[in-house]
Amino acid sequence: MTPGDRTLWLLASTTLLVLVVPGVSLFYGGMVRRKNVMSTIALPFTALAMVSIEWMATAPPVDLSEDAGPLWSLFWGITASVALGLVAGGVVERVRFAFFVVFALCWIPAVFLPLAQSLWGGGWLNRFGCLDFAGGAVVHISAGVSALVFALTIGPRKGYGRIEMIPNHLPFSFCGAALMWVGWFGFTGFAAMASMEIVASAFLAIQLSAAAAALSWMSMEWLQRGKPTALGVMSGAVAGLVSIAPAAAYVGPLPAIVIGIGAGGLCYMVVNYVKLILGYDDSLDVFGMHGVGGTWGMIATGLFANVQVNPDGSDGLFYGYPYQLLAQAVAACAAWALAGGATWVLVRVLMLIMPARVSEEAEMTGLDLDQHGEKGYTG
Repeated sequence: MTPGDRTLWLLASTTLLVLVVPGVSLFYGGMVRRKNVMSTIALPFTALAMVSIEWMATAPPVDLSEDAGPLWSLFWGITASVALGLVAGGVVERVRFAFFVVFALCWIPAVFLPLAQSLWGGGWLNRFGCLDFAGGAVVHISAGVSALVFALTIGPRKGYGRIEMIPNHLPFSFCGAALMWVGWFGFTGFAAMASMEIVASAFLAIQLSAAAAALSWMSMEWLQRGKPTALGVMSGAVAGLVSIAPAAAYVGPLPAIVIGIGAGGLCYMVVNYVKLILGYDDSLDVFGMHGVGGTWGMIATGLFANVQVNPDGSDGLFYGYPYQLLAQAVAACAAWALAGGATWVLVRVLMLIMPARVSEEAEMTGLDLDQHGEKGYTG
């Protein structure tokens, strides 16, 4: 691409990427109880606003190319806000808004930025040969593991496991999933330094993986429960989007379908069985979808990355199987360790300074009224 083409594509990609934030908000907002809709929607939007300013003001450029500039910084900042919006999904319906705001400001430099520099900024994981095109480790493992640790540290919702917690409006979630699916193509802005052939290949891989994962999740649910649900199809599509993120620019159509099939089946099992067995309260299954899906995507990149699809690897160098598989596993483990350890320390320290949870009475009343003084529904 010429410099002008890169700028134009970054503008288009950034616009698409912004759609992911309202997508996450609606996807999550439809799955919580009616009394917590607005508080849930507010968290990803607040993350977008805060991180856009924080990143531009404090974060060094992650991309080290000559063309890095304010637009790249904006792109990275929106990517970071997407990750933080996902983290919120693990602790909704009981976390204090003020606590999450302070946590968010600290999480970016403590977790996201070190991972981004390691994999995208010429850091040690990049030099080790790890590939992560659009954030399998940087966005999804970091968000999923952080959400799980955050949720475990502050404890489950009142009545979790004893009372039914029914989604309030699944059509909201459908609209959110649709926006995420469209917005996900914005992640191909990471290929702005590559050719349009690689961008087109990444587009195709994203679409095929999401479609295959939606059908995979639907099929497993149909076999296990006798009926497929619309929420299951939506969840499968999101799992496919997550899992193809690290591999999109490095795999062909058939591997993308295989990655999607694996994502749908694996995430379905974790969300519907492993979570129940272990009994943790990850409110909206951020770990099961993003932590697990991102890990599978990183490993699958090591299995299926093909030099014929992307001759230079765009972000790094291909070393070939089995070394590439080892490099991807190292990156996944490093992301798990950093996200889990840093989040635990961060939450524990902040809990010494301010309360993390709303009161039991506020949980019963709802966070919309208690934290924001508004109601998402009248009557």
